[in-house]
Order: sequence, then structure tokens, then C-alpha cells
Amino acid sequence: MHRPIVPRPRTIDAPIVRVQIAEDLPRVQRLLKGLVEQAGRFEVSGIDDTEQAALERFTRERPDALLIDLNLREGSGLGLLNAVRQLLPPEQRPLMIVVTNHTLAALQAASIKAGADHFLDKSRELSHLANILQRVYYPG
Repeated sequence: MHRPIVPRPRTIDAPIVRVQIAEDLPRVQRLLKGLVEQAGRFEVSGIDDTEQAALERFTRERPDALLIDLNLREGSGLGLLNAVRQLLPPEQRPLMIVVTNHTLAALQAASIKAGADHFLDKSRELSHLANILQRVYYPG
């Protein structure tokens, strides 16, 4: 489930897009970091395994994009989505992509309602991640 891809402006003094990851499993953290950084135009600004730590980093650093697992060591990805949605108006929110193994339709709908722009199944759709980032931040 995805919202339409809408190109987003990059900060002029920051040509590299900063992506924050909220994921509890170290091997998946490494996988996501590798997928994000392989293109050279993106960098992982931080990785957190709890909702609170991710929200604190987000508030401090304001990354351009967030990759969010629904299950975190403490808290949840839905909680993080809702917190970011409450913090910022829509036009100031980062690109938010849920990456999860929990792909029930109800979770997809809840994620989109909470502010996710995209919902990816970790086991089948991670190959779409780099394409989404490229199309949003480097269209054309």
C-alpha cells in the first residue's frame, strides 16, 4: 500500500538525503543501512531500536526520511508515526516508510492513517526501497 510518490525538495546545503532507521533487529538494521547507502545520495543519520530513542533523535536531527519497523524493542512504529504526525504539519513531515513483516491489511491501514507514505513487506518488497527514495528525492 502506497501513497502517490510526490517529489520532495532537498535542503540546498545538504545534497545528501538523511535517512533515520527505527528497527530492533541488528541484522535488519545492517540490511536497511546497506540498501539506503548503496546509491551514494543517501546516508543513514542514525539507527534506533525503541520508539522513544527514535523520537528523540528525530526531534533533534529532523532527518529527510524515516524507515520504521512496526515492532520495536520498546514502544511501536505506530507510536512513532503518530508522534511525528502530531509534531509537524504535513508539509514539514519527512518521507515515512514502514518496513515490516507484519503485513495484515489492518496494520497497513493503521500505518497509512498514522502518516506512513509507504508500507513495505520486508520479506518481499525491500527491493522497492531504493526506487522510492530515488523517485521522491531525485525525480527525473
